[in-house]
Amino acid sequence: MGLLIGRLLRRWMLIAAIAGSVMALGGLYAFLSEPVYQANILIKVDDTSGAPTSTGRDILSNVSPSFDAKSTAEGEMQILGSKLIVSHAVDALKLYINAKPHYFPLIGAWVARYYKSLPWPHFLQADGYAWANEAIDIASLDVPKDMEGAGLTITALEDGRYSLDGDQLDAPVTGKVGVTERFDTRQGVITLRVDRLVGKPGAAFDVVRSSRQDVVADLQKALQITEQGTKSNVLSLTLRGRDPARVSATVNEIGREYVRQNADRKAVIAANSLDFLQSQMPAMKQQMEEAEARYNAYRNTHTLLDIGEENRIALKNASEAEIQLLTLRRTRSELSSKFRAMHPSIVAVDEQIASMQNYLDDLNERVKSLPVDEQGALRLMREVRVSSDLYSELRKNIEELRLIRAGKVGAAQLIDASDIPKHPIRPIKSLILLVSALLGVLVGVGVTLMLDHLFAGVTEPEDIEAQTGLMVYATLPLSPKQRELEKQAETEPERQGLLALRFPGDPTVESLRSFRSALQFAILGARNNIVMLAGPLPEIGKSFVTANLATILAAGGKRVLLVDGDLRKGHLHTSFGCALAPGLAEALVHPDSFDKLIQKQIQPNLDFLQAGFYPSNPSELLMGKNFSTLMTAASNHYDIVLIDSAPALAVSDAGIMAPIAGSIFLVARFGQTRIGEIEESTKRFAQTGARVSGVLLNGFSLRRANYGHASRYGSHAYTAYKYDASVQ
Repeated sequence: MGLLIGRLLRRWMLIAAIAGSVMALGGLYAFLSEPVYQANILIKVDDTSGAPTSTGRDILSNVSPSFDAKSTAEGEMQILGSKLIVSHAVDALKLYINAKPHYFPLIGAWVARYYKSLPWPHFLQADGYAWANEAIDIASLDVPKDMEGAGLTITALEDGRYSLDGDQLDAPVTGKVGVTERFDTRQGVITLRVDRLVGKPGAAFDVVRSSRQDVVADLQKALQITEQGTKSNVLSLTLRGRDPARVSATVNEIGREYVRQNADRKAVIAANSLDFLQSQMPAMKQQMEEAEARYNAYRNTHTLLDIGEENRIALKNASEAEIQLLTLRRTRSELSSKFRAMHPSIVAVDEQIASMQNYLDDLNERVKSLPVDEQGALRLMREVRVSSDLYSELRKNIEELRLIRAGKVGAAQLIDASDIPKHPIRPIKSLILLVSALLGVLVGVGVTLMLDHLFAGVTEPEDIEAQTGLMVYATLPLSPKQRELEKQAETEPERQGLLALRFPGDPTVESLRSFRSALQFAILGARNNIVMLAGPLPEIGKSFVTANLATILAAGGKRVLLVDGDLRKGHLHTSFGCALAPGLAEALVHPDSFDKLIQKQIQPNLDFLQAGFYPSNPSELLMGKNFSTLMTAASNHYDIVLIDSAPALAVSDAGIMAPIAGSIFLVARFGQTRIGEIEESTKRFAQTGARVSGVLLNGFSLRRANYGHASRYGSHAYTAYKYDASVQ
């Protein structure tokens, strides 16, 4: 985690810039995007039809069960969003016609919303752009089928006239506001009526006549219909759109049409039931009159005594059972015209009929125990009572059904209509700004990590060791004193600019001293005392490290031969204030002059062999046997032979020289050298049979180092007693 934080802190400015840019884009979207409004209505759906009396409801439920069927929320939601209801709203509001002012791209609509009264320069109103209160109302627009969905442009003219143009028109045509116009085109006739046109001459409006079928389908998909709560039978209809007046009018029209359709359905059911009952009236009346006539005739021919209280109760029960049985049979007759015999509704009615018939049969058995005269009287009295009750109820229910049909009482009620919404639901500016800020930070972090992965150099010794398997022998801090020496060398090139000589207590020099100790042990395990320092690419401070290391080794009492092995751009001689002279290049051509070309004792215990004058064929010279012979001879005369080679990845020279060296160290630059370069350099040395001993991380900057490194070592990581340890 510390390493990750350190990487992010090093590039905090990049992260801040990316986060600010993303937040700015989010702000532009929040303020320039067209707002979205939401309109909502509530509809209450009753469980019953709301018939005026319980008797009316009972007879209607028996005669026509569908009239009193409970309205389920799921079913009503399907009806509310059905094509029947939605298409009426589309037609009533002409939602298939879209007309709006022609705004300037991106900012035009935003400016028109918030700055309607500003006086805009004439050049901004060119091309018909609308900037203020332009408006248009189109009463009707019919186009040929091929032109549905095609864009048309209406441009305001003087004297209440306008021009109509589009890709499908050969030339613009003109019309007058308030007049139904007909325009002939190649595809057919366009019928257009513009009722209102507000705008200066030249103001343009974008008009589209969409397919009615597509608009209905799209509106059905856009509607959100839910039930408020659980089993509340309160339906919520929600619609979102960019025109607040349009979405409000749409949901209100859908709600009103649904309520009207619901009432119409109930009225139709009532009318059908009324027709059925009226058709039964003559037969019921005749049946009643015949029953009364039979009873009167029976009484005239028989002497009847009081039938008794028990028989009266039996008569009442039998009459009621007979009425219910007749009603159930009529109900089954109507249901059989709609459903099959095994339908659950018919099966339920059949069970009720069977139960009622059994009850009636039991009553008849009890009547048979009476005397014959009383049996006949009871039977006729029952017929009279049943027929009279049925006829009376039938007349009463017919009157009630007439009232229901005339009043169109439905089961649905619009309890909460929609007002024109004032505040949009999107965009939520504060949320967009917050999300864009968070997204910007995440993008900045992602870009930073990607750049670090693709382009950034190593900053942690642990990364080198973990990914390459090579040990980091030393981490050399960036020295501000070295920068001072480099500036002095520009004005006084003859002065020696070695850091180890001018500032021996510098933390960088101390780090090289630590490496000197480790190097001595490394040489003990190597096959010879030839040490080569190489770097993957130029400009990493390899020559600086080599020159100062040679000085420190010599100061420790070792006899050192420093060889500038870069035959292409070697410049070690400048570090010691020496003039360019023949060196290794000449020795490879004339090996007998090798000893003479070595500059003796440029410092105590330190001899120096320059690169010499740059040859035209450095690789070929190094591939000859003379280089190996000369280095082997030097190894026998010195404690350490230190070679500063050319960049390993830039040229092949380092790979040619590597096999002669017993120890090879790669110099990596903090924040510059990448892991892949170290791995590739190691691979190239391995191809020549040489093995890299370790890595020196040069130019380490504590300020730029990872947070994890600073947290582990603190500010004392590269300080020495009484020495200025501040780093850059």
